[in-house]
Amino acid sequence: MRKLLTTHLIYTLSAFLFLIFIPLQLHAQMFSIGEEEPERNRNVGFYSSLGVSWEIADFEYTGSGAPLNERVDFSSSILRIRFETPGLNLGLGFGGSLTGMDETSYVNVTGRIFNDLPLIRRESFILTLPIQITTDLKSAQSNNTNSEFQQSSLVIGSGLGTAMKLSEDIEFTLRSTPNFGFSFSQGNLFGGNLFRFDGRAQLFFNELIGNHSLSIGYHFDYRDYEIEGDLNDYSFLSHSFTIGYAF
Repeated sequence: MRKLLTTHLIYTLSAFLFLIFIPLQLHAQMFSIGEEEPERNRNVGFYSSLGVSWEIADFEYTGSGAPLNERVDFSSSILRIRFETPGLNLGLGFGGSLTGMDETSYVNVTGRIFNDLPLIRRESFILTLPIQITTDLKSAQSNNTNSEFQQSSLVIGSGLGTAMKLSEDIEFTLRSTPNFGFSFSQGNLFGGNLFRFDGRAQLFFNELIGNHSLSIGYHFDYRDYEIEGDLNDYSFLSHSFTIGYAF
């Protein structure tokens, strides 16, 4: 299990950093041209952040073929670490006795690359069309039996995003995206379908930490797994509240 998580994380980081190298270089060049301008002139909503989330999650079996003792349903809390930039999001979530899970252990590694295409751009407001690819590994394992749910996924999605300046020192961002793709077990090329709908809302309070910002956010995540064989048909619903350091 540990080897699989490590391999998946290395693959996600390597592939995502390679794919966003050119976009990030373009952003870096754009800002280097105007280095003499103060940092407050950055595009509205253009932040990188490192945050910690407390996540309230429900993982529910939706199939009909798994005996009760082979299911890994849970309704509990998850601790999640998030690193988000304009173009790349990475996350690591885990649950166990530390978060109040007594019968189940949970791990989720997530990576997303995206490009926000501007639809409307103003000095203090922007409306975007996000185009994104997301991959992750989700594992839930019973502490009392050998039962487990372990799926890797790849989904593509789009939706709407917006960022606006509420005042000189406060900015707000909002994003909502449905995603469609597939999910598969270890060693299998294809296992089934995955629908995912997620969104986030964030407030940024500028210059509260030196020249940097405090971020407070809410993340919503819904996933519906329809996997061949019926034993891995689950739905996942979570609400998480995040506090972070933005720069």
